[in-house]
Amino acid sequence: MATRVAKKKTDVVSQTSAELRKAVEAIAIQPKSGKITLLTRKLFNVLLAVAQKADESGDTYRALLSEIVKNSSFDSNDTALVKEHLRRMVSVQVEWSTGTSSQRPGRKWGISTLIADAEIFEDITTRRVWVEFSFAPKIKKKLLDPVQYARLSLQFQSQLRSSAGLALYEICVRYLTNPSHLTMREPWEWWRPILSGTPDSEGSDDTKREYKYFKRDYLRPAIAEVNAVTNINIELIEYREGRRISEIQFQVAERKQPILAIDQHRNVLDSTLIDRIVRLGIPLKDAQIIFNDNEENRIRAALQMTEQRICSTTLPVIRSAAALFKDALKKGYAPAIKAVQTLPYIKKPVIGKDPKTRLLAEYATYRRKQARELYNRQNNAEQALTRKSFEDEALPSLGIHLRDEWRKRSVSSKIAETAFLDWFVLKTWGEPTDGDLLAFTLNHIQATE
Repeated sequence: MATRVAKKKTDVVSQTSAELRKAVEAIAIQPKSGKITLLTRKLFNVLLAVAQKADESGDTYRALLSEIVKNSSFDSNDTALVKEHLRRMVSVQVEWSTGTSSQRPGRKWGISTLIADAEIFEDITTRRVWVEFSFAPKIKKKLLDPVQYARLSLQFQSQLRSSAGLALYEICVRYLTNPSHLTMREPWEWWRPILSGTPDSEGSDDTKREYKYFKRDYLRPAIAEVNAVTNINIELIEYREGRRISEIQFQVAERKQPILAIDQHRNVLDSTLIDRIVRLGIPLKDAQIIFNDNEENRIRAALQMTEQRICSTTLPVIRSAAALFKDALKKGYAPAIKAVQTLPYIKKPVIGKDPKTRLLAEYATYRRKQARELYNRQNNAEQALTRKSFEDEALPSLGIHLRDEWRKRSVSSKIAETAFLDWFVLKTWGEPTDGDLLAFTLNHIQATE
């Protein structure tokens, strides 16, 4: 009879405020089959933290499913999505390296899957659901008791919203204490599969094989994101051969606090995007695949573009919202829309307000501008209906002065127009989420470069 392997139970509730010692071999990993997404990276790091915290020796590790989901900053209890990413970790082949693809003395290379196996089961006594997992024997010691490692903050990990951003953060934080503060210098093609999480195969339709597209789609958003929400600041260094960019590396510096004071208690992965995708006429199963396979910021941008296009009264009616959304997501042209590229920016921030308060004010200004443009595109009958809805829903709760201003001058009154536009913003887009604020910041940084 086979010997029963010792199981390790551990609590990961406090992991979001802890550090993970991540082996350098496990940082710059290149997928060779399958795709590494943001949730895949986050789940893998949380599982590593669970295993490193375990007290006993053994081959398998166990943690509550609810705690793993919580510490991965995933806002859904959809076990199917968790199962899908566990499948990926068992099936996706990755290359482990100490830093470069070239064969130099002392360098090591290997290939394996992220985890060896995983199981989700319910304890019949306590009715609690557990996740049990193990690592491949060849890499287990390197992962759990690394000699060379980077100290990663799981708190900052919880705020990062893209796989490229998390991958770049992991690489750069390793060099924070290096005297040169410079990462490895490698051909830009070497960085592409690491940051994109996609195998760098010739037959890949998703890979635009030019540096300018890689920089636009992955480098710039990832750099902006890391600089916005973590304690490090990174700068891209490009090396040329003639007119062509041949190699890149990054300079890393420590910053006392991140630019964005994002609420640490908010879940970062926004599974409500799946509902918005389904509303476009895409089946739920396909929507889940899209959510799993694409960066959230790209999904959000494509959704926003599609939804605005549906609401347009000046352009021809689109035949298929689903087809438009899929095309925008695949080709990545949604972020290039003028309304996103020309975001307003308040150059004189309000004195005495914290960064998030100032950011909310800037975001409100941007949304009011969008709402005004949307209102102006409506015909007379539609505008009258919109004003009537405002009068029925919001006007009674406003002060006497505002009500009088609206009745006398309607949208011609600046103060009344502001109240009207704020209502129109909430009616159209709802309350801003942390994801909306971060996307706003990233897009503004790209637009001003």
